[in-house]
Amino acid sequence: MHRRGEEVEVLIVGGGGAGLVAALAAAEGGAQVVVLEKAKDVTFSNTARSGGMVMAAGTRFQKAAGIHETPEDLAKDIFARNHHQSDPEVTMALCRVAPVLVEWLVDRWGIQLEFVRDFKYPGHSQFRMHAPPSRTGRELIIQLWEAVKAHPRILFVPNTAVERLLTGSSGEVCGVVAVTQGPEEIPAKRVILACDGFGGNRELVRRYIPEMADAYYFGGVGNTGEAILWGLELGADLAFMDAYQAHATVAYPHGTLVTWAVIVHGGIIVNRAGQRFANEDIGYSSFARHVLEQEERLAYVILDGRILELTQGFSELRESVEAGAIRGPFETLEALAESLHIDATGLTETVVQYNRAMRGEGIDPLGRKEGG
Repeated sequence: MHRRGEEVEVLIVGGGGAGLVAALAAAEGGAQVVVLEKAKDVTFSNTARSGGMVMAAGTRFQKAAGIHETPEDLAKDIFARNHHQSDPEVTMALCRVAPVLVEWLVDRWGIQLEFVRDFKYPGHSQFRMHAPPSRTGRELIIQLWEAVKAHPRILFVPNTAVERLLTGSSGEVCGVVAVTQGPEEIPAKRVILACDGFGGNRELVRRYIPEMADAYYFGGVGNTGEAILWGLELGADLAFMDAYQAHATVAYPHGTLVTWAVIVHGGIIVNRAGQRFANEDIGYSSFARHVLEQEERLAYVILDGRILELTQGFSELRESVEAGAIRGPFETLEALAESLHIDATGLTETVVQYNRAMRGEGIDPLGRKEGG
């Protein structure tokens, strides 16, 4: 479909979730599209490593579940969560397009997304998540990849890194230099950078997010910040470079994700002393920095059989069980503590105090209110 040196109508750099969706949208509009992905396959992206959940307020799937709200309701929760730091117009635009996106993916491209009725992310006042049956980003990205692969106007080129952008006489971006067996200039009418962030670039993380410099990286290996560096070369401004999304319950060294659903349903997180050290209601990203402050930068998720049963629908949990990241069951807290090599007295006191607070027999000392 594309000949060497021929100008591409729409050139997309990055074959993760954003890049594949952009390709489908451009092709639907009639454009010939080329997607360049530096990894060998799409399952190395951040989308593939995620829970595959798409939040949207006002979809027909939400309404079918008896929930009637608007994109403005979602925006209200976002502003409350980020203290109105995000741009109001951009935030509202994303909230308004979200239900359209979900229904477009399902109706136009056959992407299987189900309404999640048993899990709210921290800060959400309503159920809003739409996810593949397995509730994994891997399934979502594979479905998107199948739709892209089947489209006659999209050429997906894996294992091809972009080295730099090409610019015209007025400074406009007019293509890229890509590297396969050797450098190749690819001219393009439109270039879309869908390269995600820079979490895989330790130098940039240390420069912009020093508190996360030594954190265990669980994202896509290709997220090394090239698009940011290209933007700087073109004189672009940077903003919110200290923003990040972390996850407090990545199992180490197993390399699996213990779904945050176990925390939403009442699980707690303790340190080596068997003590809770932050309010779990703040969410998995904000909680991660508190984990890094603990001994050996480790913490332990404590859950019971009820929570395990409630979260069986999350394949992330099943993978963690199979990998040995979740141990048990144990007859006593003392046996659990011994298995984890944490303080048994501290753990027992923590669990007793927490359970009393959740039964309404006192106030949780860390302020938790959503304990399952």
